[in-house]
Amino acid sequence: MTEDRGSSGRQEGVSSMGLVYKELKDIGRSMYLYFPNQEKRTAFKRSLITVFRDGDDEASVQELLEKQGMRKLAEEKEVILSFPNPVNGSWNAAMEEGKADDVTAFQRFQDACGRESEEPLKCHPNGIPTHEAMMSVWHPMNDTRYLIGLGSGASMVCTLAACVARSIAGILAVGGDLSEAARYRAVGAPVAAYLVNAGSGALNYFRVANEAVPADAEETDTGISLQIYANKRNPARRIVAENGDRETGALVADAWDRVFGRVRRPDTDTYGDLEPRMDLKKAGFEIFLEDTRLEEKVKKPHTWFTSVPEQVKLHPEKKVPLMLFFHGASDNPAEAAEMSKFHELGEQEGFITVYPWGTNRTQWNSSLDDPEAEDDVGFAIALIDYMTANYPVDPERVYLSGFSNGAAHAQVVAMLHPDRIAAICHIDSNWPGKRSEPSEVNFEDVVPFRLAMEKKKEYDYLIPVWYTYGTREPSYPVYAKCTQQYQYDFWKTYNHIAVAETPSRENPDPCGCGVPGQVQERLRPSDRHPAHYYDVQRFYSEDDRHLNLFNYVVMHEKGHDVAQMDPALGWEYVKQFKRNPDGSLGFV
Repeated sequence: MTEDRGSSGRQEGVSSMGLVYKELKDIGRSMYLYFPNQEKRTAFKRSLITVFRDGDDEASVQELLEKQGMRKLAEEKEVILSFPNPVNGSWNAAMEEGKADDVTAFQRFQDACGRESEEPLKCHPNGIPTHEAMMSVWHPMNDTRYLIGLGSGASMVCTLAACVARSIAGILAVGGDLSEAARYRAVGAPVAAYLVNAGSGALNYFRVANEAVPADAEETDTGISLQIYANKRNPARRIVAENGDRETGALVADAWDRVFGRVRRPDTDTYGDLEPRMDLKKAGFEIFLEDTRLEEKVKKPHTWFTSVPEQVKLHPEKKVPLMLFFHGASDNPAEAAEMSKFHELGEQEGFITVYPWGTNRTQWNSSLDDPEAEDDVGFAIALIDYMTANYPVDPERVYLSGFSNGAAHAQVVAMLHPDRIAAICHIDSNWPGKRSEPSEVNFEDVVPFRLAMEKKKEYDYLIPVWYTYGTREPSYPVYAKCTQQYQYDFWKTYNHIAVAETPSRENPDPCGCGVPGQVQERLRPSDRHPAHYYDVQRFYSEDDRHLNLFNYVVMHEKGHDVAQMDPALGWEYVKQFKRNPDGSLGFV
C-alpha cells in the first residue's frame, strides 16, 4: 500500500464500489480503474476504454459509471474502464510547453490498465511472465482499445488519435478540436471516430486520415440524424458526426454500437491498421466451456470454440478439411478467432475451424521439457479425434496454424504426430532460443526437435510448411543463431532441403530472410490494405520430386500480430496437401 494522496484520502489498490485507485509514481500521475465483476481469465475477449474527463475525484467517475451507464457497459461488453486524472483540472491537448506532457503520459496510463497494483510481475529467464503472474492480471487486448473525451478531454483524445494512433482503434469526442500543434505533429494514420459538435479541424483531419467520403446518413433510436463518412475499401475506416445536446450515456452507447463494437486495430503496419471487429454472436460458434468429453484421454476439462460452415451443415455426408488455430500466450479462443478469422475463411472455402484454449488458460506447453506440465499435445490430438468422430471431417486433411506461442505449438503437434497432420501454416513464432538476441541452441536439447527426428526414423514423413513473420519482429532481418534460423534449419533438414549458412547480425542477407529461397515472389494480396506486401522465399526438397515443402514469408511493416491476409495465404498453400493413410504425403 502507498500513503494516501492528501485531501482525497485515497490509497493505491483500495477498491471503492468496484473502483481501484492507482498512483503512477514514476510519472507523478494517478488514475482510477474499473474492472468488470468477472474472472480475470475467461474464454472471451476484453476491451479497454480510457475516459479523459476534467474531474480528478472519485465522484466524477461514479457519475459516469452509475448515471451514464458505463458500469453496465463494462459488465455487458467485458470492458475494462480507465479514468486517468488530469493535472489542474484540464488536459494539455495543445501540447503547450511548461504544462503536463499528457501525450507522453498516455502510454504509461495504458500500460497500467491490466492490474490493480504496480508490483513487478514474476518472469521466466526469457522475460515471459510466469503462469501465476499471467493469471493474476487482466488482459485487455491491444487491438480493441478506445478513447472517450469529455470537456478538455475531447481535444485530448483527438490529439492522441492524431499524434499517437498506435493501439487506438476508435474515439468518441464530445466537443473538442485539433490544435495547430497537434495537426503539425499528426502521423496521418486512420482512426475511427465518433465526433459530437466537433471543430472543423478535427472533422477534416479524420476524414482525410481515413480517406472517408460522405455516405448514407443514419439515425439514432431517438431520431437524431448522424452524418456518416466511410472509406470505400475498408468499412472500419469510418466517422460518425453528430451535432446536438444528448446525455453522455446515450452518446457512449451509440459510440459502442456504431464505432467501438465494429473496429479493431491490429499491429500490422507502422501505426497499426483498422479492421472490422468480429460479432461473436453472429459468428455462430459452438462453444465448449470447461467441457469433460475429452477427459477419457486427457484427464481434465477443456475449452474450445468450433465453427462449422452452413454448407457443411446442409451436406454432412461430405467430408471436409479441419483447421486448428492455437492462440498466443495469454490469449484465448475468442481473441484467436477475431485475430485470425479462420472461421470466416472456412465459411468461404468449406472447412471446419476449431479454436482451442490451452489447458492452463495462458499458454501452450510446447517445450515438453517439464514432465509435470500440461499435456497440450495430447489435448490437440484428442480434439482432432473428437472432431473426426463427431463431425464430417476428412482425416487426411487436418491442418494446423497458430500465433506466437500457438505457432510453436502447431509445429510441435505436427512434429510429434506427422501421420495425423497434412500441413501447417503458423504465424510469428519466436522459438526456439532467445526472443531478441542470438543464443546457442543444440537441436538435441530441443525436445520436440529430438522427438520429431526419432519419429522420422520410423517413416520418412514430410510436413509442408508455410510460415509468416513480420519485419517489425525482433529477429528481422534474420541473422545467425536467432530463433528464426533454428526454426527454418530444422524444417529444411526435416524435409530434405539444403541448409545454407545464415549470415551474421552485422551482415544480414539483402532479402532480410536470412537465406534467400530458390524461388522468390512478392505478393500484394489485400484489396482492403493495398499497401500491404509480402516477400515469399520458397525452398524445395533435394530429391527427384523437388517439392516446395518450406516457405518463409515476410510481411513488411507487420509487428507481432496476424494481418488480414496471413491466414488466407497460408490456407492457399496448405490446402493442396493431404496425409495418406500410410503416412505419405499426398496431393488434393
